[in-house]
Amino acid sequence: MKPILPIRRHYLLLVSGIMWSSVGLLLISLATRWLGALDFKHPGLIIVIGVIPGLLVSIFGFARIVKKNIQRIEAMTPRASLFAFQAWRSYFLIVIMMSMGVFIRHSGLIPMILKTPGYFTIGTALSFSSITYYKAFFRLTP
Repeated sequence: MKPILPIRRHYLLLVSGIMWSSVGLLLISLATRWLGALDFKHPGLIIVIGVIPGLLVSIFGFARIVKKNIQRIEAMTPRASLFAFQAWRSYFLIVIMMSMGVFIRHSGLIPMILKTPGYFTIGTALSFSSITYYKAFFRLTP
């Protein structure tokens, strides 16, 4: 079976890094915008409450996922589908996570003061974890 939108597997590492960075920066951007709208005396505290756990999530959680993804990509045939930067079964989880994010953002059930550090946490974790994809891409550049 021929891959959909085939590219060299090496470039999937770059695609992965760009996707993880983009989503992470989008979440950080939303959190920053919300931070400006909050009437809170210590906005830096909200950033710290989000960023420090984000680094921990990256190191102790996402690092394993990234490592598995890199190993999976490196084991692929020389040309793979552009969409293979994530395992196919991961797309279902991504849809669930995006749906939960939209629900949380628009439902009004969770106050902005709690959503903001959460978005900083996940955004930081994704952005920081994306560095590993870039390192693998440049380490393996032909």
